[in-house]
Amino acid sequence: MKKLIITLAALVAATGAFAQLNFGVKAGGNLATISGMTSEENGLDWGDLGKVTPSQSMKIGFNVGAWAEYMVMPMLGVQVEVNYSLQGVNTKVETSSSVLGSAATTTTDTAWSADYINVPILAKAHFGNIAAFAGPQLGFATGFNTKTTTTTEKNTNIGNPEAVEDYSGFDLSLVLGAQYKLTENIGVDARYNIGLTNVFPTLKNDEGEVTREGFGKQGVIQLGVFYEF
Repeated sequence: MKKLIITLAALVAATGAFAQLNFGVKAGGNLATISGMTSEENGLDWGDLGKVTPSQSMKIGFNVGAWAEYMVMPMLGVQVEVNYSLQGVNTKVETSSSVLGSAATTTTDTAWSADYINVPILAKAHFGNIAAFAGPQLGFATGFNTKTTTTTEKNTNIGNPEAVEDYSGFDLSLVLGAQYKLTENIGVDARYNIGLTNVFPTLKNDEGEVTREGFGKQGVIQLGVFYEF
């Protein structure tokens, strides 16, 4: 009898703990950028001979993952997620030159693709159907490559994707966002991931001299839907 009571008590305790857990899956789209990839300061002015004009724009990607939330109290939970996210940035460099009265323009478009496994750890406050959350995100890079298209007045050349060396395998971000439940199980999710570390770290040569300063913090807008079991 004593063993039965202990077993029943353990089951009740386990059931109560499980009832405080919520599980779900999510998927959505990304609008991503990496700061510092191009800037006006990087433009090369050749006077009357020509000029290089760099610019960058957001890259469209996607994310998909799963999450578990432990309810610390009725209106406050801690949510841990594991997500795959395709991020990056698009850059454009226009090179114009004028030699002996003949003008020529070359445009180089580069799509930078960064694959990450992201693990956000979020504090989540509930207000009816609305929830707001914030917390750190640990990002682990699984790949980084580029695809370049060069266009001149006569032709267009498309380069094969190339691996990018000397990028950081770890990214730390701050996540800010909110959710709205449309039904008991389905809802929408919006968040902004603010990069805190450099995608491209500082590089040094064998003599310890800096050959490249670290740069490139990520910024990712994510919009999606979720299903809670």
